[in-house]
Amino acid sequence: MTELNNLSEAGRSVSRVGDASVDAALNRLTDIQGLPVDGHAEAYSALHDALLDALNDDDPSAEGDA
Repeated sequence: MTELNNLSEAGRSVSRVGDASVDAALNRLTDIQGLPVDGHAEAYSALHDALLDALNDDDPSAEGDA
């Protein structure tokens, strides 16, 4: 079984989800492997914040109330 954090075996790529904001945030995952371990928490925190921002963006094409 391939470990999720073993990007060398996973091809160092992240699948696109079709949302530009989310795709841009997920692309940052490939940069984390090159960081020192003590920089991982900050990188994951920034990734989390970017994904939250993407989730909270208003979608003008959405109909109705959420």
